[in-house]
Amino acid sequence: MLYSILWWGAGICIALLLVVATIMGLLVLMLRAMHDSIGPLPPGDQPIDLDKSPLLRRLPFLRKRLAWTPIGVFPTPVHAARLPNLNGPQKDGQFFIKREDFSSPIYGGNKVRTLQHQLAACAIHHKTHPEAKYLTLGSSGSNQNVATLVHGKTLGLPVHPCLAQADAPDLENTLNLLSILSFNPSVVRLWTKPLGILAAYLRALFVNSDKIFAMGGNNMLGVLGQMGGILELAEQIEAGEVPDIDVLYLPVGSTCTLSGHVLGICLAKHIGMKAFESPGFKIVAVPIHPGIGAAQRNFGIFHSRLSSFLPLFPRFAFSRVSKYLKREGLDVDLEPLAIAFLKDHVELVTDHELIGEYGTHSLPSLAAATLDTTMQVEGKQPEWMASLHDDQQRKAIIPWLCGHFAAKPFARLVDDLQREGEKPAKPLVRLFWQTKSWIQPHGGADEWTHLNQLAKEKPVKEWINKGRAHSLLRRGSVSVPNGNPSTYQYLMTKVQEQFPC
Repeated sequence: MLYSILWWGAGICIALLLVVATIMGLLVLMLRAMHDSIGPLPPGDQPIDLDKSPLLRRLPFLRKRLAWTPIGVFPTPVHAARLPNLNGPQKDGQFFIKREDFSSPIYGGNKVRTLQHQLAACAIHHKTHPEAKYLTLGSSGSNQNVATLVHGKTLGLPVHPCLAQADAPDLENTLNLLSILSFNPSVVRLWTKPLGILAAYLRALFVNSDKIFAMGGNNMLGVLGQMGGILELAEQIEAGEVPDIDVLYLPVGSTCTLSGHVLGICLAKHIGMKAFESPGFKIVAVPIHPGIGAAQRNFGIFHSRLSSFLPLFPRFAFSRVSKYLKREGLDVDLEPLAIAFLKDHVELVTDHELIGEYGTHSLPSLAAATLDTTMQVEGKQPEWMASLHDDQQRKAIIPWLCGHFAAKPFARLVDDLQREGEKPAKPLVRLFWQTKSWIQPHGGADEWTHLNQLAKEKPVKEWINKGRAHSLLRRGSVSVPNGNPSTYQYLMTKVQEQFPC
């Protein structure tokens, strides 16, 4: 009898393990299919100044093999910033900011580079498949959703935002949803109907000609775009616009930017660029999701060989991008160089207090973000900013330290500056990679009515009404159904008049 029970128990355990393994395997296969949904295509016949792409300038053999579109305005400037009296009277905290937030007058941030090759490939695909739709994969406060919709419209692409997961309630997340609605997409899918989202993804992957933008834009083309960003910084260092840096700070969500930076730095070193030469140079990468932080803290997942098979981890990107570049003509395999750099020169911050909850501030990031009221920033602004009102320019010069992303690595930067202030040694050159757009875009459509229609679902209504403003520079509120748009619309900028979408 006892043996029978043990055998039955063992059989049930094995069956459960097989079920779990099957589900995990199917999930990985689906993520890989999403990763490959938008792949590299040769450029079309439309004339484009390819010299505007740092990657294509440095790797000219890609010019006839890799489509690219010049959404955005580059190079983004590097500004000098200081936090007055951070370490006591007359003891300022000083650092530099790479102004990726200025990458576009209609919607900036680091997603613009992520999209340059992807949208180019989609535009070519659309010529032969005009029926195709373009699905995003993001959360309710996703910058990727906004960026893909805004810049996709400039190319005439029908983008269908999919908000597959509810972030923590936060006004900044609600504003991103409002921006999406203001561009009047024909379809918006919310987390309240997960089966509908899953069905749309499965149709795109296996049935029709639709395409999917992977989470955070993290596919091979997105990583190539971010390689261009770090190569641009290398050019600015070579030109003397900024000193060679010792520490670079950035948030880590889908790992697209981190992966592109590591590969781009390895490429810059290989081709002999005079940048990133500090012996102690490192990237301080702060995960913005507690699950990612826990996986690295407990299992070292970023350095694990297992992660080379999993999309959304750097080693997977290293493998895919390196093989592609080698096949197209690069004279070096970047993968082992990138793996070594990740191990030796990337500090992955796993402090659960700093990471906090996904989609909103942690206590350390909230405290650090209040320093935007005293931060002083100097540097040349893009020419297109001359068209803004003086008040808009003054607000734009201070980076938006959003709780979802930017404020978390900024908190670590502030902590490092304070620790450095206690030492007499020469201060390090620190650079903060500003990923949040300067602008909250408004596309001209009636977003308020649409929001109230969505809020008829109780979970959506509760999520909206719980969102609070944390930024001292961007106070506002959204309340449905009894509020009105005057409590938040002044935080948004209409872009359809000056920059047609």
